[in-house]
Amino acid sequence: MASQRKFSELQGFEIETADDAGIRPKAAHELVCIQVGGSTNLSYTLQDHKNYLRGKRQREMAYGQAGSMLMYFQEKIAENPSFQYALKMDREEQIANIFWVDANMLTDYAYFGDVVSFDTTFGTNKESRPFGVFVGFNHFRETVVFGAVLMYDETFESFKWLFETFLRAHNGKQPKTIYTDQDYNAVKHLAEPDDEESGASPKQEVEDNNKEPSILSDFSACMYEYEDEGEMTAGGLGEF
Repeated sequence: MASQRKFSELQGFEIETADDAGIRPKAAHELVCIQVGGSTNLSYTLQDHKNYLRGKRQREMAYGQAGSMLMYFQEKIAENPSFQYALKMDREEQIANIFWVDANMLTDYAYFGDVVSFDTTFGTNKESRPFGVFVGFNHFRETVVFGAVLMYDETFESFKWLFETFLRAHNGKQPKTIYTDQDYNAVKHLAEPDDEESGASPKQEVEDNNKEPSILSDFSACMYEYEDEGEMTAGGLGEF
């Protein structure tokens, strides 16, 4: 039971030591399970292990890290007031997520923000904070960035905060299409704007890159499932 799962001082030390040595949480947890004769003999789960490290890393994000970044942001604002950043705090008033846009990002989005791709890539440092970028293409087919974020986790609440912050930074302008490898539920509210507040059309669509595009499934059906034109039309493919 969750109420019975806990860490001893020694277990906490072992978790931190493995993390400092660069051992991934899953591998470190599997090793401990072997040492105690199986996961049933361990007083915490893999998720507890990850949560412990998450709390440790967040507590360690002191002035040297977060403070330096905030000082950098203040310098950028002094250079150009169009620079914006936003912070999401956790229950302990620690910085959880940091989002920012500069003047170039704002201008590029105003012209080329109809189609947006969002993805997060985990860093290789020991903090392993997800770094996310909103990107698109300009009229030269060059990649342009519309916003960036350092995230503490990839929960629904974090993504909801992120996308709402992204829209506020860009004056409520919503993309017509957004491509992402994130869970559909995390971004579906982008496709359902509040017309009274934003004035935007509710016809946005969110593309989930983890799902097979319908055009591919339709083409596959055309190649392998339908034997004559009647079946093809009845299957909803229509005429080519």
